[in-house]
Formats: sequence, C-alpha cells, structure tokens
Amino acid sequence: MSSTPRPPASGSQQSPKETPSLEMGLAALKQKQYQKAITHLEAIAQSQSNRSAGIQAQMALVVAYERTRNVKKAIALCQSLAQHPKPKVKTWAEKTLQELNQRYSVETQPQQDPGFVPFEPSSQPPNIQPPKDAGFVPFEPPKKQSSVDEQLNNYRSKSAQKQSHIFKEINSNKSDFLEKNVINKMANDTYLKKENNIQSQETLDKFSTKFEQLTWRQAERATEWRRLKSLNLTRFYLEQALTVLAFLWFTPRLIEFLMDTTNNVLLWLPLLQPLQLFYQNPTESVYISLAVLLMLSPWLLDSLLKFAYRMKPLPMTALFNYSQEANRILRNYCQQRNWKVPALRVLPTNAPIAITYGWLPRFARIVVSQGLLDQLSEDEIAVIYAREIASVGQWDFLVMSFAAIITQIPYQLYWQSAQWVEQSGDLINRLPEKVPNFVRSILSLIIPILKGILTIISPLSYGLYRILRLPTLWLSRRRVYYSDRTACNLTGNPNGLTRAIVKIAIGMAKEIQQQGTSSLLEGFDLLMPVSSSQALTFGSVAADYGKIESLLTWDLANPYRQWLEINNTHPVIGDRLLILSQYASFWNLNTELDLSAKNSASTSDRSLQHRRLLLQGAPYFGLPAGLMLGSLIWLLGGFLSAVGVWQLEWLFGDFWILAGCIPLACSLGIFLRINSFFAEIKPSTPLQNPSLVSLLTDANALPIDSQPLYLEGKLQGREGLSNLMGQDLILKTATGLIKLHYIPELTPLAIFGKSSHPVELIGESINLRGWWRRGATPWIDVESLQTQDHQVTLTGGHPIWSTILACVLAFWGAYMISQGGF
Repeated sequence: MSSTPRPPASGSQQSPKETPSLEMGLAALKQKQYQKAITHLEAIAQSQSNRSAGIQAQMALVVAYERTRNVKKAIALCQSLAQHPKPKVKTWAEKTLQELNQRYSVETQPQQDPGFVPFEPSSQPPNIQPPKDAGFVPFEPPKKQSSVDEQLNNYRSKSAQKQSHIFKEINSNKSDFLEKNVINKMANDTYLKKENNIQSQETLDKFSTKFEQLTWRQAERATEWRRLKSLNLTRFYLEQALTVLAFLWFTPRLIEFLMDTTNNVLLWLPLLQPLQLFYQNPTESVYISLAVLLMLSPWLLDSLLKFAYRMKPLPMTALFNYSQEANRILRNYCQQRNWKVPALRVLPTNAPIAITYGWLPRFARIVVSQGLLDQLSEDEIAVIYAREIASVGQWDFLVMSFAAIITQIPYQLYWQSAQWVEQSGDLINRLPEKVPNFVRSILSLIIPILKGILTIISPLSYGLYRILRLPTLWLSRRRVYYSDRTACNLTGNPNGLTRAIVKIAIGMAKEIQQQGTSSLLEGFDLLMPVSSSQALTFGSVAADYGKIESLLTWDLANPYRQWLEINNTHPVIGDRLLILSQYASFWNLNTELDLSAKNSASTSDRSLQHRRLLLQGAPYFGLPAGLMLGSLIWLLGGFLSAVGVWQLEWLFGDFWILAGCIPLACSLGIFLRINSFFAEIKPSTPLQNPSLVSLLTDANALPIDSQPLYLEGKLQGREGLSNLMGQDLILKTATGLIKLHYIPELTPLAIFGKSSHPVELIGESINLRGWWRRGATPWIDVESLQTQDHQVTLTGGHPIWSTILACVLAFWGAYMISQGGF
C-alpha cells in the first residue's frame, strides 16, 4: 500500500511530460487527476480515433469533461460518438447524451425530484437532475429556487464553513451514472476485450470496481451537536464478565468431552490403545493456556494476519491522506485518556473490513482493509475508525480478542489441513530428483495415511470452531449497538455510518462473488462491523436493486427477528440502520434512509404467528421442555414415595432421568416440525426463478414457511476438503447471491455416483429445487441440484437426516434413562 497523499479531487495537475498513453489516462482519471487524464486521453483520441483505444479514450473523456464541468465538450463528444458505426458505441452514446441533457438542463421551475444538487463554485451552477434509476429518493430542493440566479445567490450566502463541508461531501462521495456506465461498457464490451491488450484490460477492470456504487442522498452530518445521553455501561460490563465466565466453564468441559471421546474411539479400534494423558482432568491446564493466549493474543494475531493474509503497517500519515477526520478522532480520543494511539494496520484485500484486537489499550490494534479505504469516503472511513476505537474504550475488544484467538486455533487447523490435503496430491512428483527412491517410497505410504487423518480432522475442527463461538454470540451482537452509538457521538455523523454499513455489505458481497468466501472473512467474522453471512444476499441484491428501504422491510417489521438472529454474530442490519436514523432525527438531520414507514408488519392474527414461531423452534424448545418434563417426573417420584409406593421412589432425584428427557423432547420437536419444514414439492408448487427481492421483502416470513422454489444460477463456493460439509455453497442468480444448505441423501461423504458432492459442480450452471428460508440470514435448503445439461443430478437428504437425527435422539434419551449414563 502506498503512503503517498491522495490527489485532489479537482483537476489541478500539470500536463504530464510522459508520452501520452491510454493506460496513464485511465489511471489519472481513476485518481481524479482530471486535467492530466484529459491531456493523455485527448492525444490518444486524436491519434487513434478509428481504433478501439481511441474509442475508449473518447468515452473516458466524457467522464473527465463532465467532472471538470466542461459539459458542452462532453455533450459534443457524445454527439460525435452517436454517429459511430458500431452499434454498441452508438447505443451507449445516445443513452449518455440523453442523460447528460436531462441532468444538466437549466430550467426556471423547481423540479419535482431533483436529487442531491452538488453546487460547484462557478458562475452558472446547473440545476442537476438524477438519472431515472438513481435508486434512492434524493432530497427535495428549497421551494423558492426558481432560477439560476436565485440558486447562485443562495449558494453565495452560505458561510465558509458550510461551503467547506458541502465540497468535502461532494468530492469524497462523487460517483455518478456516467462513471459507472463508461467503465462498465469499457470493461465488458466484447469488441473492446478482443482488440485491447492485457495491461489496458487489467486497468479497466480495476477502474470499474471503484465506481460501481449506489447513488446516495448524501444526507448531512451534524456540525454542532449535543452528545446522545450517556448509557449506564454496568449491564454491558456484566455481560462481558458473564461471557468470559461462560467461556471459562465451557471450554474445559468441551475439551474433556473430546478427550474422553477420543479414548473411547481408540478403545473401539483394533491394535490401538487409549492415551493415558487424556484420562487426566484438563481444567487447570486449560486455564493456564487460556491466560497465556490472552496475554499473547495481540502478537499471535499479528503473526497470523501478517503471514497468512499479508498484513502491513498503516502509518498515521498514510491514514491522514485517506481521512484527516479519522486521524484527528484517534488522536483526540486517545489523548483524552492518556493512551497511546493503537497500532494501525492494513490488509491487501478488496473486501471492506475492519477489526480491532488486543487486551489492553496500549496493545490494541486497529486493522482495516485496502478495500475499505478505497470504497468508503473520508467521513465514512472516520466513522468506522470511531466505532473501532469505541470498542477499545468500552473494553469489549478484550473479550472479543480472547474469543478470536481461541476460535482461531480450530479454524486454522481446519483451513490448513484442508489446504495441505489439496496440495499434497502431486507432492512426490514435485520432489527434487536427488531425493532417493526409498524416501519416495516411504512418503508414498505416509502421505495417504496423513491425508486420511487430516480429512477427518479438518471437518471436525470446523465443527469445533462453530461450537466455540456459541458463548460469545450474545455479546457479539450487543457490542455492535454500543460501538455505533459512541461512533455517532464522536463524529455527529449517523448518516455517514449508515452509508458505510451498506457499502461494507455490498463490498463484501462483491468480493465473495468474485473470490469466494475467504478464510479471513469467515474466521474473523466476530470482529467485523458487518458479518459476511448477512452481507452475502443483502449486499448482492442491494448493489443492483438500489432500494435499500424495501430490502430492510423484514429486518424492521418482523416481530420475531430477535429470536431468529440468536445464532448470528451481528444484529440484523435493519435494526442498526433504524437506530442510526433515530440518532439523525434527534439532531434534526435529514436521514440517509427513510425507515420510519417500514417499522411495522401485518400481524392480524397474533396467535397464528406465535404458533408458527413455536413450531419453528420446536427442536430447540426441547431443552426447556425436557427440563420441565424431567422435573415433573421428579415430582411424581417424590409424591409416590410420600404415599408409600416405594417401587417408584427411585424416580425422585435421578439426574439421568432429567438428562434423558432433554434429547427425548428435542426428538419430539423434530418430528412435530418435519412435515411443515420439508413440505412435499409438487411440480405445480415451486416458484419458477423468483426474484430474490420479492422473497426478501415479505415482512412476516419465517423459515417454517418452507416456500418451494426452482432457481437457475451458477454454483459458487470453496473447492475441495475445505467445503466437505457444504459450509460454503452459494448460488449466483440473476438477482443476487443466496446461501445453500445441502446434505447428501445417502451418506455425509456420498462416495458413490458420477458426482458425489456439490463441490465437484463449483463453477457449473445448475438448476436448483428446494425450500426458501427467510430468517435473519436467508438460505435455501436444497432438495436437488442438476447441471443444465442434465448430466449430473444430486439429491438432498434434509428430510431423511432430520428423521435419523430424531430417532437417534430418542434412543439416546431412552438409553440414558434406562441405563443411568451415556
């Protein structure tokens, strides 16, 4: 990452002395060095006007001219391109010309929907209109601005402070329809791909990702504000303490269970003996290890992020070039508390992420990605840094760092095992020729054994990682609200945080679509501002659909959303953005999103809704139901003992009766839910290629609704052993990305058939049939997957395995009650 300052947003650069080139012109345009870009692009356009490079240069010049307010030149160039013989160029030019004329038309009457008017300090500021598909509903203009002169006078009457704020907002967030259309055309049109060289194409690809953004209202921030009411953090600190205690109790019990299970398996296997070490009580050793891990967590996580993800330092001077406000907030916040400014780091990934870890403020680290610095504006970067430093001030970063370093142990074991198995296939062939043959023979025997062991260890480690996260989920969701609130108090910019959250979700979805769900996004999910799982569908749909308010209907109006997010690391995005809009209203600001009308749902039959929720959670409600049933049996035993029925007095106080009733009740819950949860899919019942938008916006939907559907799309996800359990199966549809849950019909390993696992279909276009589930994170339970050439068909086994699980739980509960043990 370069630490050179960002170039100014205006075109103030001198003409370059270099030989004009298309690549340098596009690079200058990307860096907003508009005069330099114009110099290069004009030379290319004049010298190669009949070649593809000349066409690209002219299309890019339209952007540069519009950015420097040479609207007449931009229009004239579009008119010239509209006469081009190539249909794609002509179509683009005609559409752009129409939008330019509409956007920069000067009228004397106020417009009904003029959008955000970015005034520039010129003699005739135009009355700007947004494109028809701008997405968000922009601000209304002042009602009495009836002419250009009146607009100019109103603009000149503003204070210098207000002018500076407006220009700062404009220059840091400006990404309009022209840039998006130009770059998308230049990057995607077939004739350009064929005629352009590789270096120019790479430049275009990188350039296109910078400007594929939504059109925002750019709602203002507070310039002078009173702080939001201080919260009593006693409850929050108590929640942190309870989370640590839960971890300290849960972790030794889990390790002891794993040790006992391992020894039992070794006893069952022939020629193997149990490990005597595993018969010892691990509690003391676990506590010592956890304390050491906490103390070393900053340096251990530093090493992991450095060697696995290429983390680098981010000097304060480099941060200053991206956001002066972020630099100032960090310094002021730490100076007020006599703290050292946390160490700043940057990760070279396009996914916009931010994480904070450490165990004391002096050892804190704030790590952001290059994607976050590139995709967010200056004020949005500042508000993200504000919420990260807030987690240090509230001390929740200590607990989350503690959880992160512990969960990384099984996660990295899972990831590295899977990677080694995938890379060890031709390990012997890659050995140097000097290696003796007997060594090759030994390795040929050892490697298959290691692969078999690691093939078992990898998915088990992933399951352990998911289990170890459970004690932290409540705090992980709660801390988000506190950090958001403190960030707004520090910056007075809840609208900026709203935009940042949505942009992070969209950026994550784009990265997952292009590169898959990386181990960084999944493994550090607890520490991020937005969860990658919740960003997947929301971000991918929002990027194209644009109407964010509609996509948040379920988040805001479903009365049971808090119950359904219980297994999530973050609260639903809609709840967060609603609170941020309330902060903006508290400071008398216009809100970036209008969410007030969405915060209600049609719940005409409350009793029906409650029954659906109870049916949805029937297997999970087996825990309290089993405890109640066991307690009733205890009471019955005590009563019978009191009346002299001594034959049944053993029922009173028997722990295994209480323990056995829990799996019995869970089994009953699965049986009660299974028919509704996996309704029969008849040929006439599935929805045929529905839009994800229509499915997401049903405010009263629950997973139990089990909407059958048929979808076409491209299967994406990780390949090989790292996806053995189907934990990263994603369907890319025409309207967005959706998570898939798949269980093979016959066996978890499904070793028979032409294609035994969906991983082998990654990258293929497929037809999917399954059940839509709308929860805090939506997903589809797969009933069948079929390649579009009908060569391969995979059948899901969700109903079968649910039945098997229910039977196993029932027999297990009965065994514990009858035998008095596991």
